[in-house]
Amino acid sequence: MKRIALGLVLLAGLAAPVGAQSETETLLCDAAKTNRMVELVYDKDVSKGCKPRLLDVHQVAIGNNGSLYLRGWQTRGCTKGRDFEAARIFKFEKIKSVELIDGAFNDKSQASKDKGWDGCLGTNCFIKETICE
Repeated sequence: MKRIALGLVLLAGLAAPVGAQSETETLLCDAAKTNRMVELVYDKDVSKGCKPRLLDVHQVAIGNNGSLYLRGWQTRGCTKGRDFEAARIFKFEKIKSVELIDGAFNDKSQASKDKGWDGCLGTNCFIKETICE
């Protein structure tokens, strides 16, 4: 009986992150499909005293390693100690929170989304499949 209870506890613990990840995936795909912005807290942003990142969502994809990734244009946020605009890639497992906000893509962001992405950084091609864009 103890094994069954422990198994159920472990199963419930494993299901919780998957459900949360699914909600995040749905929210980010909605943002990508409608050219919406999100406010995103990533990895150690809070401990670094960073403001939430503002991101135009371009693509959600599955990596060769099975991890989910988000690609977009960051207009505000900590990146190596500086706050600057750039195309960025984020691992889902390091996203702490995400919220849809009002805002429009700027010209640089829209040009980056229109150009698309082949899933590579230099010669490292790590995206297996696009989920939405």
